[in-house]
Amino acid sequence: MKKGLFTLLLAGLAIFAACSDDIDSNPTIQQPSTFELNMPALGGNVYDLENTDSIRLTYKQPEYGYTAPVTYYAQLSVSGTWNEATSVELDDATYVELDGSVTVCEFGAAADLVNKAVMKLGNFTDEGQLPADGMPLYIRMKAALAAGYECYSNVIELSIDPYYIALVAADPELWYLIGGCIGDGSWGSEIGTGVIPLSPVEGAKYDDVTGKGDLTYIGYFPSDKGFKIVRVPGEWDDQWGADGGDFNKPRLKDADGEGSDFFVPVSGYYKISLNTKENVLSIVATDEPRNVYDKLFISGDFNGWGEETTMSPVNTVEGVINHIWKYELDATGGDTTAKFLYSGWTPNWGADTFPYGFGVNGGANVPVTAGSYVVILNDIDGYYHFFSK
Repeated sequence: MKKGLFTLLLAGLAIFAACSDDIDSNPTIQQPSTFELNMPALGGNVYDLENTDSIRLTYKQPEYGYTAPVTYYAQLSVSGTWNEATSVELDDATYVELDGSVTVCEFGAAADLVNKAVMKLGNFTDEGQLPADGMPLYIRMKAALAAGYECYSNVIELSIDPYYIALVAADPELWYLIGGCIGDGSWGSEIGTGVIPLSPVEGAKYDDVTGKGDLTYIGYFPSDKGFKIVRVPGEWDDQWGADGGDFNKPRLKDADGEGSDFFVPVSGYYKISLNTKENVLSIVATDEPRNVYDKLFISGDFNGWGEETTMSPVNTVEGVINHIWKYELDATGGDTTAKFLYSGWTPNWGADTFPYGFGVNGGANVPVTAGSYVVILNDIDGYYHFFSK
């Protein structure tokens, strides 16, 4: 098969003009069973994924009978089947939904994410397993309304030439708290100063390709200072806020705008639960933690296992009870180890994973790879993370 090598100039998720045609001012609301996904103009060629930026997909809005606010997702299969994962085996789904969504009728499927999805779906563990003359890729779009109704487009078949990468499961996709009651209250973008990461959930399943899944955070929130949740510190494209100022109605920013700051109704401890795959967020009051520490320390080979290297409290806003601690670790001289502790080593937190993990009392020494880090520890759930500087 002769390859058609070309590079699509569209990168990432393309956002263009709205896609719906004018519909009668007195619509009849419908629930369509499908909608039209177009064959790309270059669909007759072979997409060389290693030399392609993205695959440009266009489609028509489902016929709801009115101009609906629709969110679109791209789904890929190498078998042409669309079986969901079972409750017994979470990895047996026959398709992958790409990271990201759009609210217009043009989607740029990033070639590197497509290739990673192909590696997973084809279970390619060796370069020699890749087909010499390319392979088919099946694509469909999912359309979802805010109210929860979903429908799927027709399926198109493209020819692709994938390239081998060792499929390493993606780390959990992190989201971050930011606001007047977070860190130093500055709304700044520095981890451990103006923003705090939500914790992954120990033992939870995360998407191998995107890292999407469950995140959580328990902390003290005053009722007079607001906050939001963002995906990338310093950016506001992906954020959660309160719909119409209503604390009980979390809203993910979309084409129609963003929510306002969250304000808890009564000062106290709250648990945040965020599923980044399903885009579901809840914030509920919870019990106070058993312990509040006035100081914590970090120790390891880097300081001769001394007990006086103090970590700094991250939540320093007046009236906020701190449970997040920070230390800037210079390990550029070589690999080292670390643990977290209270005075007298009771308790102490450790685990055998790096750069993040869940420390337990009396756990293993954290094996730290040479580098320079901002180290974050949550003393409620034991989550630690060495963020590279």
